[in-house]
Amino acid sequence: MSPAEWLIVALGAALLFAATLNARQLQSANDRSRWCTVWSLVERGTYQIDEIDKKSGWTTIDKVLHEGHLYSSKPPLQSTVVAGVYWVLKKAFGLDLLKQTADTTRLILLIVNWLPMVISFVVLARLLARSSENLTARLIALAAFCCGSLVIGYATTLNNHSVAAMCLVFTLAPLLRILSDGSQRGLDFAQVGFWAAMICCHELPAALFGVATFALLVRKSVPQTAKWYVPAALIPLIVYFVTNYLATGGWKPFYLYYGSEKYLYELDGVKSYWHTPHGMDQSLDSPLTYFFHCVIGHHGIFSLSPIFLLAIVPAFWKRLLTGHRLRPAIVLGGVLSVAVLGFYLTRFDNYNYGGNTFGLRWMIWLTPFWVLAIVPTLERFAARRTGLVISLVLLGVSVYSAESATRNPWSSSWLFQQMDQAGWIDYSDPPPTFPFKRSLHTWFATLPNENADTAWIEFTAAGSSVRVGGTRSDTLRLYSLKRKMIEDDLVQTIKVVWNEGRSDERTATFDLDILAFEEGEAIAAQVPAARVAESDFSRFELLTLLRGIPADRAFRPATVRHIKTSVRNDAFRCQRAATQDYLNQKSTGQRFRYRCESWLTDELPFGCAQFVVSEYDAASGEMFKYRRFTVSAFGR
Repeated sequence: MSPAEWLIVALGAALLFAATLNARQLQSANDRSRWCTVWSLVERGTYQIDEIDKKSGWTTIDKVLHEGHLYSSKPPLQSTVVAGVYWVLKKAFGLDLLKQTADTTRLILLIVNWLPMVISFVVLARLLARSSENLTARLIALAAFCCGSLVIGYATTLNNHSVAAMCLVFTLAPLLRILSDGSQRGLDFAQVGFWAAMICCHELPAALFGVATFALLVRKSVPQTAKWYVPAALIPLIVYFVTNYLATGGWKPFYLYYGSEKYLYELDGVKSYWHTPHGMDQSLDSPLTYFFHCVIGHHGIFSLSPIFLLAIVPAFWKRLLTGHRLRPAIVLGGVLSVAVLGFYLTRFDNYNYGGNTFGLRWMIWLTPFWVLAIVPTLERFAARRTGLVISLVLLGVSVYSAESATRNPWSSSWLFQQMDQAGWIDYSDPPPTFPFKRSLHTWFATLPNENADTAWIEFTAAGSSVRVGGTRSDTLRLYSLKRKMIEDDLVQTIKVVWNEGRSDERTATFDLDILAFEEGEAIAAQVPAARVAESDFSRFELLTLLRGIPADRAFRPATVRHIKTSVRNDAFRCQRAATQDYLNQKSTGQRFRYRCESWLTDELPFGCAQFVVSEYDAASGEMFKYRRFTVSAFGR
């Protein structure tokens, strides 16, 4: 390896190291599902994730219900290995995954992702050095893997795709020594067997790769394959099926039950996400549209990583591969890429591009094949100024995509966002509607009926407020006292009690105009100042309390959600609604964003199970206040 190649390896390692340290922990339902298993194994000695899934910030949709308990839908092999790493760190340094989530997850990711990834950089660099005498071609190809591939983006999170890509690099090095150099070393056969099986354990479609490597090595030497390849391959395969049996009680992985009752369950009144999937999980695209976006669209292999366009040139210019040492790997990679893409194109009921992700995550493990496939083209392009410029431009776009993905690979790509903003694509859920036909200006949705003179509901708050210096708990009660006529208006007398029975108790009693409420008028019209009988709140404070934000802005409907509370075992099915407004502070000019979200249900007095008020710095997004009020008691 030349100094320039070592420099690219070092650059890729440094960028990935920094991205891992800066990555947000528990980025998505996908990696949370695996982390839940890791925590449960070490802290509770079980693969069941019921307990940790209830913790705030840990819940995941990637779970199944099996024999009355929740389990991760992900194969347990990787989580078991990571659990072993966590156990060592916990015993040696006292790290706690629940209490020190960020520090613990980042250190584990540096061990299980970053370190082997850097080793794969070196292995690939040496493989390229043995396969091409063109230094420029080798440098661009190496940079494509170390800095310009989505493998790097996913390596900042706990996932199977980047691991499979690393394993492919470790497989290709000895495989090419056997296929291209004629090596008969038992160690080479063993390495191919072990790492090829490891890929199969992390990616279901890679089983075809395992079969292909076995067939290719049998052609080279049946005795060496039987003596070295097969025993080495059995090691990860046995561990895979043993851990799967320990987790599931059977040999079939949970993810192969997709669409069954294990995925489509109802627990404590809450149906699993897969009953009504959202966004891209709705599988809205036709086969032709799906193929387009998989290849050159918002999840496109070539649109997000255009450097790999050079990989298809040898297919039309076969002379590039004549006698080339990389020919066996390039041909094998091409066949596998077409086969894997074809496999997912046949899954008509699951056209979701792998979910809300940066690129086609289930194709990422093939990246080392694509890196090798661009070498012959780069050798030819490097000799021409125009070709070199084209190669560098394609590499630049690929690097941009890869570095963007490191921030959170479980989010939409920059191309997806651009297409969405332009109106070219739309994967949003059908527009929700309120369960009532009027405008809503209060966080509560209904009024107790005329026969419920003593209906009441209590909310208990949890959250923090920077302005008051910490965390505190409050209660808020609403009483419906009676309905009556005042002049020609039908009103409902409501009493609001803040922290009932405490030293800071404050109350307000007012008559709410029922017609103004039902017609969706502003809260000031619903509660005129003359109709407030008594109040410990100022006029502004009372109106802010009732609407959740300082200004009067109608709530907008959002998605349906289920809320578990302390008032009953089953969850409440709720229609979310939200409102927000921006205000400037006169003394400082600082701009704030105020937001209120409400969870509406007709199963409770006043039609609300929970509401959240929050306050942010509009420029930086810094949160100053967050209070969640959840129903804790009620009576009719």
